[in-house]
Amino acid sequence: MRLVVTGGGTGGHVFPALETAQGACRRGWEVRYIGSIRGIEKAQCERIDMPFDGLLSGPVYRPYTPKGYRSIINLLKATQGAVRLLSERRPDAVFSTGGYASAPVVNAARKLGIPYVIHEQNTVPGRTNRLLSRGARAVATVFDSTARWFPGCKVVRTGMPIRQALRDSAQGTLPLTHSLERATPIVLVMGGSQGSIALNDVALATAVRMARSEVQWLHVTGLSHYESTMDSLRKLAVGSDYTIKAYLDAEEMASALFSCSLAVCRSGAGTLAELAAFRKPSVLVPYPHAFGDHQRVNAQEFVDMGAADILDQTDLVAGSLEPRILAWITDSERRQRAADSLAAWDVPDSLDRILSLVGQTVEKGAFVS
Repeated sequence: MRLVVTGGGTGGHVFPALETAQGACRRGWEVRYIGSIRGIEKAQCERIDMPFDGLLSGPVYRPYTPKGYRSIINLLKATQGAVRLLSERRPDAVFSTGGYASAPVVNAARKLGIPYVIHEQNTVPGRTNRLLSRGARAVATVFDSTARWFPGCKVVRTGMPIRQALRDSAQGTLPLTHSLERATPIVLVMGGSQGSIALNDVALATAVRMARSEVQWLHVTGLSHYESTMDSLRKLAVGSDYTIKAYLDAEEMASALFSCSLAVCRSGAGTLAELAAFRKPSVLVPYPHAFGDHQRVNAQEFVDMGAADILDQTDLVAGSLEPRILAWITDSERRQRAADSLAAWDVPDSLDRILSLVGQTVEKGAFVS
């Protein structure tokens, strides 16, 4: 089985694509990643020794502007390059997680008659997945509400292929070598891979307000915000139960998610899938500039099943965050109900479901030269 994986520009597209690619490799498939040389996918493929082909693809900007014309020309050139690459590699199927990096590759697959499967991570699909879904053999989704955006398509809810180390820890198959001390509730604060200034500032202010509460804090700032957050921590004289990290590797993240009572975070699809895997409730602060406001819609699905609260960034102050945190950490029955809902929503075998779906497309259609 020869598989081309594509998707990228941002981590939200790249990391599920890489998890799928690695899972396919473990099955003995011949896998190659095709993406943009301007995104993060090249570096991430090099990190894990994944074969990579790069294209000069980029975002498509508003037409009828000089920038828009250039982006369309670059897209056409990148599609030509993708046609050449796919003709040389002759894959049995293409798997795409969306983003601007995927458009030339999926366009090329459609031109060449190669079956392809699209994976949509969010409740509100991006432009690329919406446009290219019409020729897809199937659309794999994470959220229940996403299917309405793909009328006429075969839509299968496969869930999100999260990092294998996290999935193993969540299912109890990988020992946690340094689980956090759980004598008091732990609040995990994280603003996504890039961090969040808004979350960083308010989390510290909330910890000051809650100084007399028995709470431990683990705050993941993001690399670019670590020093400034540490400076603020020292100035505010927050207590010793406040730990700041620039980032967490997979094992550290597994320990944090396993040990915490509550997460305060953004509502990207990857973050929510990880929270579901560990059955952790959350206070969600959707990123307000996400395409189609998809983080808010993502968060709403968790609110509707009793697993989260939403706190808009415009309302994010210590005085509004504190009562939400206290409401969760003082109500063990509510946390258990959230855990039960998250267990029902989670798809532990998401990777197997995706690869099975890809395999089915190959049975129904092969490469057309």
